[in-house]
Parts: sequence; C-alpha cells; structure tokens
Amino acid sequence: MSKPEFAKLSKASQALVDACMALKQSGCIIEDRHWENLIDQKVVDIFNSNKKNQIDRALDFLSSTDNETHDILLEHAETMSESCTLEKNGVIFDCLFVVIPVVAWTRFQIPSPALNLKTQAALVNLLKKHISATSVEIAIHPQLCSVDQMPKSFDQTHMWCNALARQALNLPVTPLSSAKPPVEDLSMLADTRYIMAAFCVAQNQPVFKWQEASEHFAEQRQRCLKPWQDEALPLFRELLPACGLELPLPDAFYICNREADKRIRYAALTASVQWLQNTLNIPAESFRATIAGTGEEQVKEYRIGFTFLDSHQVIYGCMWPLFSEEQEETAQESITESASVLNIIEQLQANGIKHIVCINEMLKPGMHEETDEPLFPSPDGELTYISAPDDFDDADFSSEQFH
Repeated sequence: MSKPEFAKLSKASQALVDACMALKQSGCIIEDRHWENLIDQKVVDIFNSNKKNQIDRALDFLSSTDNETHDILLEHAETMSESCTLEKNGVIFDCLFVVIPVVAWTRFQIPSPALNLKTQAALVNLLKKHISATSVEIAIHPQLCSVDQMPKSFDQTHMWCNALARQALNLPVTPLSSAKPPVEDLSMLADTRYIMAAFCVAQNQPVFKWQEASEHFAEQRQRCLKPWQDEALPLFRELLPACGLELPLPDAFYICNREADKRIRYAALTASVQWLQNTLNIPAESFRATIAGTGEEQVKEYRIGFTFLDSHQVIYGCMWPLFSEEQEETAQESITESASVLNIIEQLQANGIKHIVCINEMLKPGMHEETDEPLFPSPDGELTYISAPDDFDDADFSSEQFH
C-alpha cells in the first residue's frame, strides 16, 4: 500500500480503509461480524456527515492498491446506502431501497411518465401480492424513471432510501424533489425504466415473499417472477404504450440495476432486428448478422454488424457490453464457445435472423475517424463504418444505443 497516497485520505477514510483491511485478515466468522459492524457504522457516519465523497476517495485509492479490500468496502457501501433502520412507536424497522425495473424497446421514444394515485395503489397491491413479505409497508416514488433520473452516488441512494422509508412508515420526512426530466435521445430504441420504492418491516422479519417459503428456498424467487409478470404487465403497457416490455424481478437497488443492465442487451438486439425489418420492409431472414469480440488484451464487448445477404456492407450495428465477471469467463474460452456469444446467437435466432457469422478472433476496437461512431464487423472479419443503403437516406442508421 502506498503510504503517501494513504496519508492524503481524510481521517475518516483512513479509519474506514483500516477496518476493511482488518476484515480481510479475519480468520473466523465471529471476528468477521465485529469488523463488519464497525465498517457499517463508519459508512453510515460518513453518509450523515458533510463529507460524503470520502467513501468514493477511499474506493479510488483501493482500486489501484488493494482489489480485495476495495471489494469489501464497495459491498458495505452499497449495502448501507440501499438500507436503513428506523424506529416507530418503539419498534425498530429494517428498510430496504427496492427497484421495480421494466426493460422496454420500441420504434418510437420511450417515455418516463408520472404515476397517478390509482396506478400507485395498483402497483403497491401487486407488490404486496407477489413480491413483498406479508407484513411489509411500502412507499413508491410516483414516476417511471430513466437511468439519468436515478440516484448517482452512495449518499444520494442513502437519502432516497431514508426518505421513502419514512414515507412508508408515516414518519416526518422532507419530500423528495421530482425527478429531473429525462435526457431525450430519440436514437435509443431500447432502455430500462425504473420505479423506486422502500420496503419496511419489523427488524429481522422477512422482506420478500420468497423468504416466507417453508421449503425449496432456492426455487422461490423464480416462482414469484411469472405471476408478477402476468399481472403487472398490463399496468406497464398502459404506462409505456407502443413498447415491447420485459419485467425482471423487483429487488434491492444495486443488484436489480445490474441485472436490468444485463437484460437490456437482449432488448437491444430485438429492437435492432425489428427496426431493420420495419424501416426496410423486408423480413429478418433477409439479413446477416456478424458477431465479433473487441478489446485490447481481452474481450470487453461484442459488436454485431448487420448486412444484406448479398453484401458485406454493414448497414446497422448493435453492441453487447460485457460485465467484469463475463470478461473473466470469456478470457478462459474461445470466442465462438463463450456463453455470451451463444446468448447473442440465441437472441438473434429468436428474432428471425438465420444467417449468423462469428469471428473467432478478438478485434481491436475502432471508431469512425470523422464522427467517432463505433465500427462494426463485416462478414469478412473487419471492423467497418455503417453505410446506409442509398434508398434510405432519411433513416437513422447509427448504432443501436441503450444506457
């Protein structure tokens, strides 16, 4: 560890890093719990102070000096920002910041509407029926938010959690300001919308319905998904007309965001194929898709280039970014055998693409020299710029985007 760099951290950040390092060195669960409780208290103290960026500075320091301690601190920062404890009438409540995600794709613009009182009540009833444990109190933020309207930092997440939890328990609270208007981007054919909520329950009681099962515990979360999707989908169709929709399972803030980010990749492929068909008025089997992994030392993302069957000219492109654990898995496999490529192929085939080429070597990522648009693979294994067909100059053939 770099002592000069460590010395630049505030005393609170140094104490936090020190406790995380002590947890890393711990050899038993009893000692683990001691350090975990100390770390959690220090994190909350920072949230309640006027120097909320101390956690980020500690993480920045650890990212270049100690990856294991970095991951310990990150886990505790996320856990303590997406949860809190509150007291009401002598009862201590566990409160969790929950996200209700919906993955959407469309030929048009994806809206971020407000929720009227009737819709809010219907949503709460559905959450209590399919997602939350029996005795949970729920409050929701009355807007379907885009990613740029979500909390961006640990302290913002903690503030939202606390405010919504107090609302759920009918405790005094400073109302959250309305989410800022979303950044409009008409080229985003696939994106995720979120409703933020707080689930509050008496301490040490179940928060989610799947915790109340008497057996087959590992299966229960998935068993809650299908009935949630069946009954909640009509509500979201009213909120997001003219959109294809997928409803992942509502869950705690950070894990739910990560899972939604993974699912949006499937929606982006579906949106790309549907857009090509609708814009060019020809069926999906008229296109060829070429898949190539791009990166410097290991594959960071896959790029999919679309061409006509009788041409190598790329007319459209879509990206499939990899998460860190997927990058590690891909490094152990050949590109054509990687789980990510198999998922891409399956999704393309499900949308009617029958002709698929996979480039079995990593390509260096490239950008268009004049526009900085990403380059996409052609069937001959080269990254090239998108060139729209001559007859469709009015259509936007830039690469598929999503957050």
